[in-house]
Amino acid sequence: MKPTFPILILLFLITLRFPAKAQGSFENEVENVFSTWNNEESPGLAACVIENGKIIYLKGFGSANLETKAQVTPQTKFQLGELSKQFTTLAILILEQKGKISLDEDVHKYLSELPAFAYKLTIAHLLNHTSGLHNIEQVNDMINGSTSIPTQEKALTLIAAQKNLSFEPGTNFSFHESVTESVLMAEIVSRVSGQSFADFVRINIFEPLGMKNSLIKEDSDLILTNLAQPYQKEGEDFKKNEVSSSVVGAINAYCSAEDLAKWYLNFTTPNGELGRLVQKLDTPVKLSNGDRFSYYWGDMAIGREFTHPERGLPIFWNFGLQGGYGANVFRYIDQNITSFVLGNNNQYNGSLAMDVIEPLVKDLYLLPAVIDYTTLETKTLNTSHLKSFEGHYWFQEAGYASKIFVENDTLRNQWLFSTRHVKLLPISEDLFQQMGTNENIRLYKFKKEETGTRLFFSFNDSKPDIMERYEPVTPSVQTLQSYAGTYCNVDYGSLFSFSVEDGKLVARNLDHQGIEFKPVKKDIFCSTTSFITALEFIRDTSNRVKGFKVDTDGIHNLVFEKVPSATDRGN
Repeated sequence: MKPTFPILILLFLITLRFPAKAQGSFENEVENVFSTWNNEESPGLAACVIENGKIIYLKGFGSANLETKAQVTPQTKFQLGELSKQFTTLAILILEQKGKISLDEDVHKYLSELPAFAYKLTIAHLLNHTSGLHNIEQVNDMINGSTSIPTQEKALTLIAAQKNLSFEPGTNFSFHESVTESVLMAEIVSRVSGQSFADFVRINIFEPLGMKNSLIKEDSDLILTNLAQPYQKEGEDFKKNEVSSSVVGAINAYCSAEDLAKWYLNFTTPNGELGRLVQKLDTPVKLSNGDRFSYYWGDMAIGREFTHPERGLPIFWNFGLQGGYGANVFRYIDQNITSFVLGNNNQYNGSLAMDVIEPLVKDLYLLPAVIDYTTLETKTLNTSHLKSFEGHYWFQEAGYASKIFVENDTLRNQWLFSTRHVKLLPISEDLFQQMGTNENIRLYKFKKEETGTRLFFSFNDSKPDIMERYEPVTPSVQTLQSYAGTYCNVDYGSLFSFSVEDGKLVARNLDHQGIEFKPVKKDIFCSTTSFITALEFIRDTSNRVKGFKVDTDGIHNLVFEKVPSATDRGN
């Protein structure tokens, strides 16, 4: 049934905004959010709110430079960190639109230094985050003790050192924070265009969109004007926390809040053909079979932002953390509202970016900020039924383990390496919801099968992590000693030495000291590092340990071979 004219009038009056009164009230509420940041003696930030294609708030707070006393303004430049990836994707789309490249082309056409992989690797695989390449930040952390890679040349060298892909491109997704694909896309842009990546982005993106205070910084030593100096706080003092990397494609875009507002306006009110191309950045990444990347953070888009319902309202979001810089953006799709915060305050600024637009969306949310578990429909299950789910569960793909147990007639979960546990409330015979302190829904679905019980863990609308139940092992000191020795990966020139200390298996090299590995299953161990979350020792036909394989969310199937000791050579 079509709405009648009086109803249309009523709907119009409900949605009508009274600019003078509403704007003044909104600005007052925003000023309260940033009251503690309006201090010239401490690092600051710049904030922006866009609604229905118009900038309704744009302001700077605090100090851009504690030495010169320069204050943050809407024209102050900030490092965007991982938000830089969206310009790289757009550059690829521009080249495709001009007929300079085809997304189905093999990347070796432009990146001949990459090894000949067993599978074809295309530009589309890079664009869709499905390459099978290791995340080079984790690789660099593993072999050099830092996620910061000094130069583009070093980044390309690390990528080219990988001889075997983690999986056939297009069949799985890379680590959600992986920078590798974006670095390669930037390099393709430079080689195809015959320009530096910085020049291509400036000429084809920043200048056409009127972003006069934006650039790609390809030299970490380059001095920029009107720049927010990055800091970190130690005790009562502030210290500089510079970005020492010159890698482009994944980081090192610098923008002012004024310029970034011009960029985000294109998602709702596109600026010509280029603006319409910007909107394509919201296209979801996909596998060859059409499946989307559904992760805890939401569904990934080719612009490397993530989309998920925020208390029932669909949003896109992302953040960037580099050096002392923190950048956060939230885009409310149906409400045409965008907010972002750029800071030189060495912190995640997401809560501030959300607080800025709270006055505009607080009455629109469909779900509460905190789940009221007293109203949750639960099922009463007896203790014996709960105990049937007890056990240890292992997620191979990301390398993490969990212990499910019953205490005080309540099912509970405790992650390996954690000292605390959480309550699981029964929703049905085999489905449980974790109790939390916010709106996020964590579900545990148990499935009993002939081969054993599996646990399907999901975070909001994410694809579930499928965990296998296993029997934990407690290796004797003698067994642990069989893993002791030095291991080498020739491709990256990396060494790790394992020893048994106080009955624990410990790894170290020149850049990492005292990494404890806890046993999970036979020959499988976990650590708290991001670069070797899990490893599996490999045995020869005589059952002797001959190496280990790294399986971490970001690095898969990376093999280290055991260096023969004098005893081994004697045998």
